[in-house]
Amino acid sequence: MSGADESHCPDGDHCADRDRDRDHGRDGGPATTAPVRVLAAGAAPSSWIRCFHPKPAARYTLVCFPHAGGSASYYFDLSAALDADIEMLVVQYPGRENRLFEEPAASVAALADGVYRALRTRLPRRPAFFGHSMGGLIGFEVARRLEAAGGTAPHLLVASASPAPSVRTDRLTAGAHASQGATEPEPDEAVLARIMGLGGTRDGVGRHPELMQLVLPAIRGDLRALAEYRVDAGAVVGCPVTVFVADGDHDVPLAEAGAWGAHTTADADVHVFEGDHFYFSGNPPKFLELLQDAVRHSHSGTQLI
Repeated sequence: MSGADESHCPDGDHCADRDRDRDHGRDGGPATTAPVRVLAAGAAPSSWIRCFHPKPAARYTLVCFPHAGGSASYYFDLSAALDADIEMLVVQYPGRENRLFEEPAASVAALADGVYRALRTRLPRRPAFFGHSMGGLIGFEVARRLEAAGGTAPHLLVASASPAPSVRTDRLTAGAHASQGATEPEPDEAVLARIMGLGGTRDGVGRHPELMQLVLPAIRGDLRALAEYRVDAGAVVGCPVTVFVADGDHDVPLAEAGAWGAHTTADADVHVFEGDHFYFSGNPPKFLELLQDAVRHSHSGTQLI
């Protein structure tokens, strides 16, 4: 589409930068009363998508799927760092920030269904998907749904720090099943230590117990959904898959990340970065360059070497 295309940011209120200031856990303080949570099934489609930096003249669309326990605002800086020709939409899962009082989704399938419904009529051009950690699996499932429906399916899936769907060893989700079984739930401290040890939470969050109590249900829900996710080895998408993985990420071995090639009928390539699970923190130049090149080249049908 031409550069004159209108921005497809799905909801003006959620697209304003001021959203960042209204969210819990950012500039304002957290709620002090226990949340009364509601089911997300009836949530407006626009609540699933945030657009922090609308770009009406953008030629490309990048949809970002956050990690387990993550929220849309974590990717605010990445959205700001992208060039003018790439507009970023960030998925907001229920149970956090502007959706704090909604029940977390029960499964990866439920998350994918919600995002699919929010995106299927709101994309005037084919997007690229960027999914980090658990987000890679959700992006994969949303892509499958869009392809099956014959809608505006992605032209690329970037799977970042995400083991291939059929070979995951679930290091991150140890203990996540306990809260559903007869044994005692995993202690809050253990859940938080595992998530915060990866680096995917905002600085200082762990020093505010009242805030952690608000976000714990979402973290536990994400970990349960991830632990219970299963997919057949033959499940595929039709778009190319570009894999980003870090050499110091002990939770995502290179072999598991590289196995994404079995889940696409198109091309797959792998790029290894220096760092840990959140290797892209601070938006290093190599990461930004490769991500944006992948979005542009895959859209034009050119394979990224």
